[in-house]
Amino acid sequence: MYKKLLISGLAVTLLTTGAIQNADAANDHKPKENIFIQGADLNRSQLEETKEILGVGQNVTTYKVDHSDVIRYTGTEYDFIHSSAYIQPKRFGRGVDVDIETPENITRITRAQYINAAITAGIQDATIKIAAIDQVSGEGALTGIYKAYEAQGHTLNQKDIQNAHQEMNDLAQISETNAEKEGYSDEALNQAIAEMKSQIAEAKQNQQQINHTTVNNIVNQTINENNLNQILSDNEIAMIQNIMMKVAQSDVINQDPKAYQKQANALKKDIQKHASDKLDELKKLNTEESRNFLQRIWDAIVNFFKQIYHWLMSFL
Repeated sequence: MYKKLLISGLAVTLLTTGAIQNADAANDHKPKENIFIQGADLNRSQLEETKEILGVGQNVTTYKVDHSDVIRYTGTEYDFIHSSAYIQPKRFGRGVDVDIETPENITRITRAQYINAAITAGIQDATIKIAAIDQVSGEGALTGIYKAYEAQGHTLNQKDIQNAHQEMNDLAQISETNAEKEGYSDEALNQAIAEMKSQIAEAKQNQQQINHTTVNNIVNQTINENNLNQILSDNEIAMIQNIMMKVAQSDVINQDPKAYQKQANALKKDIQKHASDKLDELKKLNTEESRNFLQRIWDAIVNFFKQIYHWLMSFL
């Protein structure tokens, strides 16, 4: 009886220890407290207005983001830094949530792009609010988040951060180029990106070999499944393949592919919940009926020019 109790106690201890270690590892990428990220170029009145918009309370840990921080983390420069952010740890639940409190003033980076970049950088299980008192691209806000995480002892990889920033800019560029195309939406693109990340993370968990061929197959298949193959150019697809190759090689996905996949899946569900109408529009555009309709138009154009050609040839 004593031996059974001893063995049972040992098993519980080992399980508990393992659970604690796993929790500690996961917490390396979670915020520990509420954090306010202040754009360094805000004057006093602008600062107070920004804090009010974000709902920042008293005695909140604050970090300023200045030009040297932006250069250090992203390698780029901005004329001024006004975009600010408020980070709150998720007590219960998973994934990264982003709320843009001033959408009229964040002119370039979308909510889904912020979340995808945060996942690539290794940020986990946080609610992030972003605001600016005047029009800015919005890229500077994530810089402050990287700085805050580092200041609080979190282990974000510098190369992952740079890749996240490049990913954010590449996806923004793709969305800007295709914004006017019928059926295209930034949400559809970012859902596809999250799906690719999830598949790569799953392959990592299964210890499958990940090389350029594997990544390119995942990208091409996912683009087709999300009906983006008729919209994106070959160059844009190559950009996405490059993004995903960097994801596959990243420190954060190799450290904990299971947690990474959960973050990516949480984003997919979030986009499906909030943008189902846009996703459905893209699906309808790429149905067999739509493709047949477009094919009939093309056939009519070809036949028209054929008739002109034959008519002209009859005079020769």
